Amino acid sequence: MNFTVGDFIQISIFLISLSVFVRRPVPPYLKLFPLYFFCLMIADMVLDYTTSRGIHNNILSNTWSITEFSFYFFVLRKIIVDLKVKKVILYITTIYAVFALANIFFIQNYDLFNPVNFTIGTIITVVFCIYYFSELFQKTEAQSLAKLPSFWIVSAILFSVVLTFPIYALFSFMNQLSKSNQSTSKIIFDNIVAIFNIISILTYILYSIGFICRIRTDKSTL
Repeated sequence: MNFTVGDFIQISIFLISLSVFVRRPVPPYLKLFPLYFFCLMIADMVLDYTTSRGIHNNILSNTWSITEFSFYFFVLRKIIVDLKVKKVILYITTIYAVFALANIFFIQNYDLFNPVNFTIGTIITVVFCIYYFSELFQKTEAQSLAKLPSFWIVSAILFSVVLTFPIYALFSFMNQLSKSNQSTSKIIFDNIVAIFNIISILTYILYSIGFICRIRTDKSTL
């Protein structure tokens, strides 16, 4: 199996995410990012391998998307301050995970990209990201956003889900297009992969700032 640009991007952000342990104490939600990026890296490699062998892998990608959205909800719950909203996020995470799994295996139990689960997960993530920003900017005390990891992490999550949503919608369209015109489908797929890599790089830059700004803050106080 050949390493792709996407694989190198995943490896790079995984190594950068380990920097969260340089400065202690580490916020609980930051501790899980290296594990998250490691699992994402493995999942992407498995998807690339199965795709190159002509093996249908949408069950894996659909299941991973549930895990990914649930992780986003967990991170946002840890970052958001309001206790009532934290409880709401916990309930929604449970309901979403149960519904999404049931939708994959019992309702829309076919090996295609699941737009319903992805759309619902995207909407929920965007709503809670917006709430975080409203909560952040309503605080009376002034904060330096450049030194605030949660700001960059939530920005990365919001940037990622908003921009990848139309891309996955195109993937769903391609499942139908490939049945009638394989050459056109391949051209579109190649362009989508390039766009997705650009979005990943920009998203991981935001994540990297969130990880590294804690180290910069520590050094600036010496």
